[in-house]
Amino acid sequence: MSKHLYLVPPCDKLTLLTPAEEAMAVLTTFTRENAVSVNCCDTKTICIVASIRNLAQIEGAYGSDAALAVRHIVHERAREFSMRKSGIVTFSGGLIFFVMPRDDYSESDDVPHVLDDNSIVESVIAALGDEPVPTVTGMIRAAIDASIPPDVDEPFDLDEVGPHAAQMGGKTWRAGYMTDMQTANEVFDALERGELCFRYEKVCSACDIGIIGYYEALLCTTENGMPVSVGNKIPVLERLGLIGRLDKWVVASVIETLRACPDVSLGCNVSVQSATLDGWWATIIERLTREPQVARRLVVEITESALFTDMDALSDFIRVLRLLGCRVALDDVGAGHSCLKSLTELRVDMVKVDGSYLRHARATDRARARLRSLVQLARLCASHVVLEGIEREADVQISLACGAQWVQGYLFDPIFGSDLTHPVTNRDRGD
Repeated sequence: MSKHLYLVPPCDKLTLLTPAEEAMAVLTTFTRENAVSVNCCDTKTICIVASIRNLAQIEGAYGSDAALAVRHIVHERAREFSMRKSGIVTFSGGLIFFVMPRDDYSESDDVPHVLDDNSIVESVIAALGDEPVPTVTGMIRAAIDASIPPDVDEPFDLDEVGPHAAQMGGKTWRAGYMTDMQTANEVFDALERGELCFRYEKVCSACDIGIIGYYEALLCTTENGMPVSVGNKIPVLERLGLIGRLDKWVVASVIETLRACPDVSLGCNVSVQSATLDGWWATIIERLTREPQVARRLVVEITESALFTDMDALSDFIRVLRLLGCRVALDDVGAGHSCLKSLTELRVDMVKVDGSYLRHARATDRARARLRSLVQLARLCASHVVLEGIEREADVQISLACGAQWVQGYLFDPIFGSDLTHPVTNRDRGD
């Protein structure tokens, strides 16, 4: 990674979003002048529209000079990427337009264009956003969006491909955003150094804790040789719009572990922000289609710690994973932004009830009745219910009394890496 500081003259104006008419004119002129076609039926080229989703927040927190520096470096990365891939690129306001040849990416004539195209989109996102931008105010990470627009002759919604609206405030917000960015840098630096790992928690039968349904892979970092949870940093990455890169690493790592451990079932958390059928997931879906023995041992746990409104996209995501044989769980139900709508409308295999309900249920009969009601509702919406936060034997009895079939928590010793050898049978999985 370059250690230079990039300075942009402060007189350069920062335009965060170009009107749709102007952007479309730029794209049309761009393709005409370069004698290329981005028609959806053209098999030789592909058009990709990218943007810096958090550019407005960067300007609000760090100032216009820092935002200009970030935009400048991202644009330089776009030019370098385009040159490496024999493509062409132009810029308009907050948008970056690529036209790339498909031929450079196809390994054979048998590779479907849709998968090939998705890999190009993911390459764009990685090239523009994986590395932080060094500025005089510190390392800043750009949240990159990229997608393939429809036929250039047809209108497309720039709200879907351009920078999203920023939620900004005063000094407190700016200080918080800068602190969040520092935390994100720590997480991704640990990822680059190979310091991220997993602690595997058992999901056990409430009737017989010797029966293990699967292991949940919980993200940790290593400090002085000991694993330390990074769960409290996940909301930070969600606020910054950077959670996608981490989720992708987690899912890919868990799939590799499933390949290496054919007798084990594993679950992993995916932020609701990442639960959309984008280019990267298309690649994963293609892999899981080829390896059903891996897919049926994967549990994707969707966390709703961040606000999410596109229920249709989430439903499609869940439907496709289930068709592949994966199981899908709603995690931490009753906490964060989880809602009754998600519970009742999303067709998931499993509901995991947040441990806070169990903590309250230990204290009063009324709280126990609330827990029982939530578990019973969950059982109407999914085949299996897991009660989280199990810390003592009495908690297992509460779980049974409330109707939960599965339990998870500190009562059951977690395992690490090489100890992940427990054979998981159909009976264990709860099929």
